[in-house]
Amino acid sequence: MHHCTITEYIQKQRIHQAEKLLAHTELPINEITRKVGYQSAGRFSELFKRYADLTPKEYRQQLLKS
Repeated sequence: MHHCTITEYIQKQRIHQAEKLLAHTELPINEITRKVGYQSAGRFSELFKRYADLTPKEYRQQLLKS
């Protein structure tokens, strides 16, 4: 059991896919936003930060430092 709503589950799956794209591609964040199913970059960034504790840009920068 996932102990979350279907919406939360879908959001987590989308964020997980976005993490992969941020880590393994050089796609612009606005393109990743669309690829994982969001129309609004602002909404995507807000949800990404909620689940990953970083904005998509910060996440990618963190990866580049490692």
